[in-house]
Amino acid sequence: FDFPYEVHPEERGYYWGTRENSVAKVFSFAPENLPQNAETSVDRDGNAMNITTPDWPAPVIKGMQGQTWSETVRTEAQHQEMTYPRVLAVAERAWHRGSWELDWTPTQNYHGTTNHVPKDQLATDFKGFNTVLGCREVRKIWQRLGIAYRVPPPGAIIEGGILIANTELPCTRIQYSLDRGVNWSEYFAPVDVGVGKYVSLKSLSADGGLESRVVN
Repeated sequence: FDFPYEVHPEERGYYWGTRENSVAKVFSFAPENLPQNAETSVDRDGNAMNITTPDWPAPVIKGMQGQTWSETVRTEAQHQEMTYPRVLAVAERAWHRGSWELDWTPTQNYHGTTNHVPKDQLATDFKGFNTVLGCREVRKIWQRLGIAYRVPPPGAIIEGGILIANTELPCTRIQYSLDRGVNWSEYFAPVDVGVGKYVSLKSLSADGGLESRVVN
């Protein structure tokens, strides 16, 4: 969990092993069939991987753990942000084997263009998990336990003066500003902000107690 959530200079973390490690990426990890991950992920530089399953029996997995190395973590708040909510995706993979997790098959090859993994099932599984995560579980860890989880910044485009925004975590609020953060308005649906305007956006937890970094 010392890797960045996404590729952005303001995201904390090193990238010696991977350039980004999002909640979706953690969720899609197949612990009992490591070669499978070459089909659903890329290497540190964003290139496709090519892995052939070794011709020996499947390894016996006794458990999983998520590591948070602290070279770039200086405070408890930073630790909580780097660990949560990704650790909940680790817990999901540790106790539940998804229908899209394939059996260990010796000599089976996986790379960016193979289609062994049923990605439609993976997408459906993640959508259900992510909805529960955003609308229920992160509220528990924040409001009941006081753990300041990472609120992902929104994504947005402006087309013909119309601002269109969304967030990767369901039930997360979005606000936008047209005066460089002096005043903020709640975003509910595409809104006319005018052509050529400088727009700032941020995401908030449901109760407004936690905020993402601002994107412009």
